[in-house]
Amino acid sequence: MRIDELAYLRALAEDGHVPYAAEALGISQSTLTRAIGRLEADAGVELFDRHRSRLELNRYGEILLVHALRAQTELDNAQSRIDELRDPSAGLVSIAYVSSLGGWLIPRIVSEYRQLLPDIRFVLDGGKADSVLDALRSGSADVAFLSPEPRDPDIEWRPLTSERLALGVPVGHPLADRTSLAASDLEQTEFLAMTTDSGLRQIADAYFARHGVVPRVAMEVSELSTLRGLVRAGVGIAVLPDSTSMEGVVLVPLDDEAVRVIGVATSRARAVSPAVEQFVRFVREEWVSARIH
Repeated sequence: MRIDELAYLRALAEDGHVPYAAEALGISQSTLTRAIGRLEADAGVELFDRHRSRLELNRYGEILLVHALRAQTELDNAQSRIDELRDPSAGLVSIAYVSSLGGWLIPRIVSEYRQLLPDIRFVLDGGKADSVLDALRSGSADVAFLSPEPRDPDIEWRPLTSERLALGVPVGHPLADRTSLAASDLEQTEFLAMTTDSGLRQIADAYFARHGVVPRVAMEVSELSTLRGLVRAGVGIAVLPDSTSMEGVVLVPLDDEAVRVIGVATSRARAVSPAVEQFVRFVREEWVSARIH
């Protein structure tokens, strides 16, 4: 059954007269008659009761019309979704990001973009660096915000901003009064740390490795909020980004440019919608430029 023939069925059911229905559809009477004939042949039954003055749908025709209307509604919805994706000002953007960015960077970017384009819709999903990359590779996310830079030729990553790394210690800790710390100061220190699939852990390990220090990790956790809470409770100390300030935790800066560079990533292997393309352009060009000047 063809979509246009189902539209003809609807028109004839509403009008009941072949000449008038054909005129309304802008086709010849013979074209309409042949189309209805093909529908009846496909269905294996007659769809109309033929009276002297008009045609009326019979029970078979009513069943087919109900489903034809549903099919048309689904097609209309599909076209609306396609049009929405094609519209850069009213589409959908799916973002994956490392969870530690959910408290400051992601809300800031999304808020500023929606001030420009309030009809844009977002789906936001936070996680660890590895899961964020998996979402980008699989296509479940259009854009990713993460650190460190992925070592994947199919991922295009551009730096956006950075934050200093610090040693988080509880109030009253012997190191809490230090103005800064070098990696060598921490050589015999036990740490709390994120799990190894965390971007923050990977950056911290790389920082210590550059200075020939092997951190002694006493406990690993999967959530940054848990790590901060453990430090606050006096369970231990941990490397934290300086954006994670919290009452009861003192952040002592680390020397030697210990930083976490945060970037925006897209997949080179997948095409993106105009809405996604425009959002990425905003982040890479306008959002970054506004913070440089």
